[in-house]
This record gives sequence, C-alpha cells and structure tokens, in this order.
Amino acid sequence: MVKQRIRRICLATLIIFTGLLFTGCSPWDRKPFYEADISETRIDPIQISRYESVLFELNPFELRREIDPYIDEFYFFLGEGINDPEGVEQLYNYVTDPLLKELYNDSRETWPDLKNLEESLTRAFRFYKYHFPEGEIPRVYSYISGIDHQMPVMHSEGHLIIALDTYLGSEYPYYERLGIPKYKKRWMRPERAPADVMLVMADEKLDLIYPRPESLLEHMVHEGKRLFFLDCMLPDTPDSLKIKYTAANQQWMENNQGRAWTYKLDNELLYSSDFAAIQKFIREAPFTAPFSQHSAPRTGTWLGWQIVREYMRRNQEVSLQELLHETNARKILNEARFRPD
Repeated sequence: MVKQRIRRICLATLIIFTGLLFTGCSPWDRKPFYEADISETRIDPIQISRYESVLFELNPFELRREIDPYIDEFYFFLGEGINDPEGVEQLYNYVTDPLLKELYNDSRETWPDLKNLEESLTRAFRFYKYHFPEGEIPRVYSYISGIDHQMPVMHSEGHLIIALDTYLGSEYPYYERLGIPKYKKRWMRPERAPADVMLVMADEKLDLIYPRPESLLEHMVHEGKRLFFLDCMLPDTPDSLKIKYTAANQQWMENNQGRAWTYKLDNELLYSSDFAAIQKFIREAPFTAPFSQHSAPRTGTWLGWQIVREYMRRNQEVSLQELLHETNARKILNEARFRPD
C-alpha cells in the first residue's frame, strides 16, 4: 500500500512537472510582469567616452595643444573656456591636483574597462526606448568628480556623466577619510552604477509632472514610482540593490511590513504634510527613526514601492508613462488594494 501510494505521488508530481514544461509556465522561468519584451527594440550600443582617460594622460604643460583632437568629443566638459587662458589654467589645476590624480589611478584599477557597464546600460536603455519611444538616448561619459557622492550621475542636455570615483567599493579608504557614513558608502560600488543612471532618467520624467508630492502618501507613491521605473529598466537587478537594502534590512522589512504600515495609519501620518515627519520614512538613513535601530531605513519608500507594484500588477493595461503622470496617490492606493501582512 505504501509503495503504491508513493508511486501515485511520484506519478502525479511528474505529470504536473511535465505540464509546466510544455506550457512554458515553469515557476523558475517566469518573468516578472513588469519585464517588457524588447526583442524588437533596437538602439545603438552605449559607448562611454572616458573623459578621465584622455585628460589625465595628457602632458599638463602642453594641455591646450594636446587636447585639441578631443575638443569635439568632450566639448560638453570643455566648452569655449578651453580657448581662454583662464580656462586652460583651471584645467591644468584639475589634472595636476594630487587627490584627483590618485582617484584617477585608483579608478583605472577598479574600472580597467567599461564593457560590463556599457552592456548593462545598453540593455537598460533598450527597455527605456520600449517605454518611451520618443525618448532621447543620452550620450554617456565618465569622469573623475573628486568623490561627488551626492551627485554620482548627472544628466543635462542629452549628456549623461558618471563619476567613476564614486563607485570604487565600500572599503575605499578615501570614503572613510571624507566621513561618508557607512550606510552610504556601502553602495558606492560598481554594480550600483546602472541603478543610479536609471534613477536620474526617472527623476527627469517625474520632475516635469505637477503637482509636487506633499503628503506622506504622495511622497511614498512618488518614491514607489521611481523604484518601479527601475523595475522596468533593470528587471534582473535584485530589489536590495535597487532600494539599497542589506539582507538584514530586507528581512526586517518583509517581517515588519504590516507593522510599518499600521504605524502610519494609527498615527494618522498618511495624509500629513509635516516635512520633518515625512523625511523619517523617506530619506536615506541607517534605520527608520520611529522604529528600532535594527529597523530597515526608508520604510515609507519600501511601502510606496509595494503599493505601486500592486497597482500596476492589477492594472497591466496602464503604461509606465501613464503611471508616472497619475498624480492621484489615493487612487493608486485604493486600486492597489494594498493590505500588507
């Protein structure tokens, strides 16, 4: 009897497994709903122009003459100032600065080439082109910023620049010397760069939309839209890297999602416009202040992300563009039917 039962169970399991294979519904093959089919979406491969590799290899005493062949390629950086003695002097001071030279040399070790970054960005911008067919693909540059960790990526007038010296690894000694908090420098590593690039692209879209978020719920949904934008552009990237969560952060959030949500409801915070209170749940920090020091940071951002995800899962006919332009946060919450455990 026991053997017959085991045989029946094995046979049933085999039938189910075979059915999954033939229907293409294997759970480990299933793509997230927000991953678009970009098989027909083509763009020119992203090629990053390495401004730092040109600049720091020039003879600083012959700057004006030696940089002449590169003026067109790097005019975004050089401008007309390169034809002015003061502009050349500023450039000389930049390339002879001991700290910047050291950052350049260290960046060359971490970033001997940018092939992986170029491939990641090419795939991300294919998704971007799918969702925004009329959108312009920027020209991409790398440079040495002097560790501008507040703005590691900038986008202006179709030019996107990436500060390679802000992605040298969490243990890079100069980050410690500059007093950059641990919770920030933890994410100053190469694999974070594509997410920062696409967040800049998300912010460019959202900055054009009014009215600005005021209540906590509006800020949560706004942040949720930013992260859902990353879902769409970088569907293979782990959630932890998108939101900058450690494994412990993510575990705490998953275990306490209901508690974090109830706290905001019980304290009537969702529709509060108290900026100081809002920042406790939105801004980057080592933890969320109203909870313990072991809590995850940005609990409002996480919850807003799950609200937007659930809204889009239930309304898959809504395009990403339409989501970004939907300014009624209450509508998104209601239609998400968000009920965290």
